[in-house]
Amino acid sequence: MATKKPSNANDEDLFDGMINVDKPVDQPTIMSYFLQRIRLGEICREITDRFPLFETDSGNPNYEQVKDIDRIICEFSQALPPFLHLDYDMSEMPEADFRRSPSIILHRYVISSLLHTQRCRLHLPYLSRAHQGSYSYSKEACLEAARMVIRTEVQISSEDIPFVLTRLKFAGSLLCVCMAIIALLMDFCHHKSLQPDEDQERRSEIQDALRILEEGKSQSLFAGKLLDIFNSILQRNKAPLPSEGRSSRSKQIDRKTASVSLDPVTIPVTSQTTDTEATLTDPASPMLDDLGQIFDASADPSSLIDWNTLLSELDAPFLS
Repeated sequence: MATKKPSNANDEDLFDGMINVDKPVDQPTIMSYFLQRIRLGEICREITDRFPLFETDSGNPNYEQVKDIDRIICEFSQALPPFLHLDYDMSEMPEADFRRSPSIILHRYVISSLLHTQRCRLHLPYLSRAHQGSYSYSKEACLEAARMVIRTEVQISSEDIPFVLTRLKFAGSLLCVCMAIIALLMDFCHHKSLQPDEDQERRSEIQDALRILEEGKSQSLFAGKLLDIFNSILQRNKAPLPSEGRSSRSKQIDRKTASVSLDPVTIPVTSQTTDTEATLTDPASPMLDDLGQIFDASADPSSLIDWNTLLSELDAPFLS
């Protein structure tokens, strides 16, 4: 079925009889983000048509197919309009520029989180096998994506928009952070470093990632549960992180929360979010047990966690 895609245009710019409605893709409009989401959907459809990864009776794809999927994801990321890139420089722009609007900032964050989480998820089953030379690319790609997810969270937390204050209430945000932490912890537990400086650097980046969950505990019971599980994993692997006081970033978020009144229409809380959190914080939830097993040196993470179930249970209302 072929349908005409929406135009890259603002409603107020349209009038009867227009010949050329579309604006250049690098010019931001209220449709810019949604056009990229449509393109991302097309890519996902192309991937599943070519490589039915998630059919339980089809087995795993060969590794060349995985790298082909990775190439498609990377090409999509590179083709994004400049203002949707995480490193887009807005310092010289006037305050009234639409590219500095809260909606563009939020869309930049969502696109970055979605892309890098998907890439991290793609390579995660091969991370523990990186000692085999043929899978070394997956280790680098998976960790690069995980670090970008954490960087995205750190960067969005410094933005002065209402969504920042409650973003970790939404399961989609927690999914992205959770996937990144799993990758960082798997690498830390499976691939011990002989260099003290490298070991300390890896501990620090895990600590920064866990700090995000620490900040999210006041917004989500699931964030606190995940934090306990990850800390327990570190203890079992005899790799506790140094204790520290609350970060200045945590205190800054608290001050913002105290001073800003949120419009409940702007930050909706749906029954779906509540139901999801209740399911995931249930101690009997098998997914929580699977998170712990993933760090067993003999375990294959691709067989321990039903990633499709995890993704469907953590469906994020803020992504739509």
